[in-house]
Amino acid sequence: MMVSEYTCFIVDDEDLILQRLELFFQELSLRDKRFHLVGKANNGLEGIEEIVKLKPDIVISDIVMPRMDGISMIEQLKSTLPRTQFILLTAYSSFEYAQRAIQANVMEYIVKVPLREADLNRALDKAAGNLNELKKKEAEFQSLNVSVLENKYRVRKQFFNELIRGEIPSHRASDFANRMQFHFFQASYCCFIVEMNRYGSFRNAYSASDQSILRYAITNIIEETVMNGGSGVAADLSANRFIGFLSWENNRSDLETEYDCQALGGQIVSHLHQYLNVRVSVAFGGPHRGWESIKQAYTEAQKVSDDFYYHTEKAVKTPMHRFQYHNDRKEEFQQRLAEFLDGLKRKVSKDELEQAFTDLNQFVTEHKIHKSIMVPMLRDLYRDITVKFKSGNKLTTEVAEFPIECMSFREQLAYIGDFTYDYVHAGQLLHRAEIMSAIQFIERNLKQRLTLEAIAEEVNLAPSYFSSLFKKTMNEGVITYINRKKIQLALELLNIRDYSILELCEEVGIVNEGYFCKLFKEYTGDTPKQYRIKMTRYESG
Repeated sequence: MMVSEYTCFIVDDEDLILQRLELFFQELSLRDKRFHLVGKANNGLEGIEEIVKLKPDIVISDIVMPRMDGISMIEQLKSTLPRTQFILLTAYSSFEYAQRAIQANVMEYIVKVPLREADLNRALDKAAGNLNELKKKEAEFQSLNVSVLENKYRVRKQFFNELIRGEIPSHRASDFANRMQFHFFQASYCCFIVEMNRYGSFRNAYSASDQSILRYAITNIIEETVMNGGSGVAADLSANRFIGFLSWENNRSDLETEYDCQALGGQIVSHLHQYLNVRVSVAFGGPHRGWESIKQAYTEAQKVSDDFYYHTEKAVKTPMHRFQYHNDRKEEFQQRLAEFLDGLKRKVSKDELEQAFTDLNQFVTEHKIHKSIMVPMLRDLYRDITVKFKSGNKLTTEVAEFPIECMSFREQLAYIGDFTYDYVHAGQLLHRAEIMSAIQFIERNLKQRLTLEAIAEEVNLAPSYFSSLFKKTMNEGVITYINRKKIQLALELLNIRDYSILELCEEVGIVNEGYFCKLFKEYTGDTPKQYRIKMTRYESG
């Protein structure tokens, strides 16, 4: 169990007392590693300046001093440093001082003539006990606070999911709203949907528990952004989607509503990228009023969000700025897919494939076909490619289901393109070169913050396809591989000298110290400090 350490500061106008206390802490450090003297002052004014700067855990101060007495100093410091424990030394027995000390919430009040070490030891132990209790209560409160918030968002998620499916009658919705203090639904409001871009990369980059924490953080930022601009609420809707409601007190014209939605959508996109490095798109439905309209409001936002399929990322969509779909061009596009499949040969080159997919992409850019029609056509193409080259193909048994979930049109097309080239050339290990290039790129940039997209772009493969190919080739995911290499680098550095956690994070390109320590322990079984102690023992042995 790790022993807590406490910083101490002394204030006294008598040099002999200061010297005595300094000597006391020097001797104390030899037998008790908990307490460290970090500073001293000769009066209350000087003490305030230094104590605010150093923020010590424990302050030992005389009462009667020139310029400012000890109790006045403590009264000024209490609001700034509520956790700091104050111990008063006095040569006087005065009821007035004792009364003021009690009012200032001073922890201990001891006589300094004679100054007994036993009294100081007892006072420091008591201060340490108080600090431990405070730390424990703060941790419990934080844990409780997080638990309450998580439960609140979990309840909201269930409520809104049932509400938009029409499973909750209006009177029950109204009762729930009153309990949750959602008073804005009787005014004008609109529903909006926030969708994570590149969700496949997000899923590959984080564990299930980390994904859950990040979704909670995303919900929080969306809601704070909404509240800054008016009234509203946000909730986790599904794996990659969040639902929100924006409300106005006064009636808005269509133009004002459009402006408000565009402004809020832009802020949500900006804040999530700035604070969490998460890219999202936002879709708004039209204005509504009352609980009975919520399902319709959601349906409108859902339809607008269909446009995300043809956006890359960070889009803000409203009913006034929808795509025009050309579903009547379905048969023409199907014919183009059939011609592409007929012309597919085992010896097809990378350039030929890229040109063919560029032509398909160009057609759809000019004549967008709704997602509900396009996705089944691409799924059929993926299946037909595997059937065409099924005979004698070594990859046949490894073909995964087409990963359409949460992918844009361009991502799906790029995935099929990379898969097709690998599939028609099965057995030639053509992509070994790409994986080797990716590994070399990772090695060269290991000290940077590497992303799946950056590595995939370097080797000219679609991120989702590169991710599955890397895992199939290396038997571990891209992010897992990168993290393992970063920890290996950290171990090499620790074998050279005793780096601090912050220094190690900077050297291996991991921003979050807590995340680095978590990874380090997962891979080594020890914390960085424990590992260094073991290495020191090994070297000295």
